[in-house]
Amino acid sequence: MIAYDITPIDLHGHLFNVSLTIERTMDEQELWLPNWIPGSYLIRDFSKHIIGLHAESNGRPLKVRLIAKNRWQLESSQHPVTVHYQVYAWDLSVRSAYLDQFQGFFNNTSLCLAVEGQTDLPCELHLHAPPQAPEWQVATGMPRKNGQSHSWGTFQADSYDALIDYPFLIGNLTIEEFIAHGIKHSLVLSGRHFADTSRITADLARICETQLTMFDEAPFQSYTFLTMVVGDGFGGLEHRNSTALLCSRKDLISAHQHEMNDNYQNFLSLCCHEYFHSWNIKTLKPRAFLPYQLEQESYTEQLWFYEGMTSYFDDYLLHASGIINDKRYLKILGDTIARVERSAGQLQQSVTESSFLAWTKFYQQNENAPNSIVSYYAKGALIALSLDLMLRLQSGHKLTLARVMKELWHEFGKTAIGTADDTVLSWLNHYPGIDVSDFLKDALYNKESLPITELLQNFGILVEKQIPGDDNSTGGKASEQPAKVNFGAKYKASSQGLELTNVYHDESAYHAGLSAGDRIIAIDHLQVTDKSVKRVLDRYIPGDTVTAHAFRRDELMTLELTWLEPVKSNCLLSVAQPDKLKGWLTPSG
Repeated sequence: MIAYDITPIDLHGHLFNVSLTIERTMDEQELWLPNWIPGSYLIRDFSKHIIGLHAESNGRPLKVRLIAKNRWQLESSQHPVTVHYQVYAWDLSVRSAYLDQFQGFFNNTSLCLAVEGQTDLPCELHLHAPPQAPEWQVATGMPRKNGQSHSWGTFQADSYDALIDYPFLIGNLTIEEFIAHGIKHSLVLSGRHFADTSRITADLARICETQLTMFDEAPFQSYTFLTMVVGDGFGGLEHRNSTALLCSRKDLISAHQHEMNDNYQNFLSLCCHEYFHSWNIKTLKPRAFLPYQLEQESYTEQLWFYEGMTSYFDDYLLHASGIINDKRYLKILGDTIARVERSAGQLQQSVTESSFLAWTKFYQQNENAPNSIVSYYAKGALIALSLDLMLRLQSGHKLTLARVMKELWHEFGKTAIGTADDTVLSWLNHYPGIDVSDFLKDALYNKESLPITELLQNFGILVEKQIPGDDNSTGGKASEQPAKVNFGAKYKASSQGLELTNVYHDESAYHAGLSAGDRIIAIDHLQVTDKSVKRVLDRYIPGDTVTAHAFRRDELMTLELTWLEPVKSNCLLSVAQPDKLKGWLTPSG
């Protein structure tokens, strides 16, 4: 048995106190902390937040030697050993640990050292109340050994791998429980909010029931949505029977709101996405992740499947569960298509390359990302869409991607076999009358556009490309005032004018010599801001040349900018022939 005692000891200093007790140690026992957390593919070096590590055994101090950035070696002892340390927790995200006088959150990848050679042993976690806030509540998916529900106490996990898959949320919590297919679910909120929790849990129940019906079986006995509510933030991370979520107050629909809005829709899509991961990455996963190598990168080219498929279903299942109508779903789909097709990165990188290089290129994007990388989330979702439509067409609308996902999970996930790089392709080939091999090989390994328009037309969906108002508003919605010229850059407000955040290759700003980070202060000798730039774009026609003044760092540049033809980067989808939808979408009246 490996035992951890955790206390939020200093709320103002953001410190957790941790004690690790090892009943029996090896000679020169080593301890280590993960360098990354499953589901978030970036080396984060959590060990940098450990403070004051020391050890004792049988009443005497033990020597501790640091042998790597995240590894410690203990002096040998014939008696049980206790290791003490503190963890600085000031990362308000779903990936690490956070603590202040209002709430606390932690993943055990940040707090709990692994004991080399003993990671298969059962673990106990004793969670103690902070001296300053004994009234706080506790929410987690970790099985409880003692203590009242949502109170401090002792929790247990079968192994270290299980231990690090149960995040904790502590504070003055809002807790709402609901049942989906006979399984208890909980929505837990921390932070100030105005949420209509009855409406939210009712919608979550519909989402959960749709997925539970789809897979026929749950890989958990209960499920918890652990949600930190903040002024501005968004994110989620999947776990074996819970998800950690970060959202803005505006994302949670309030009692006086009745209509679906984009913010609430995005929150429900996030919940749907993380819940879907319970099957697709938490149990069904790449063989390269069996087991995870948590001290170094674990490479796979399959994230297009695990994130892309999930990204397709997170929005589609909102429609399938009746929460959003076909028009709202098609607008979301148009956003995804526009986002992928607007960036030249899809012509520079395949989705399998994007998956493999998630550790560097996708998770460490720079200002050139639109020109150099493709999102395995977004293009992966479009590959999933294409497969769903192709399977329906080739099978006479009898085979769907949802059925394929269920059968893949039962064959490779429930059995913990895992998937090889060619598993999905091989599995699709075993269905009679189905031939998607050439499409899938091209979609995964080549750098070309997908036949989205043609496939959607087979389902009665009209695809129309239009000019957006500017490069900041590309998406699936028609622009009220399409731009007359191409700017070729994304931008944001700056105290000096207009700061460029991304510049598209071979477009107007690029040819003028402008780069990301430049601050445009004037065009044709008139000041330009984020509010006036729309008027500037309406003032000219393609072929006109203007003088642009911009700062690069502290140097003023005078540049010639020739406006090019605007790009039709908006993608508008609409149902033209409802009879062709054939159950893929339900047309609204």
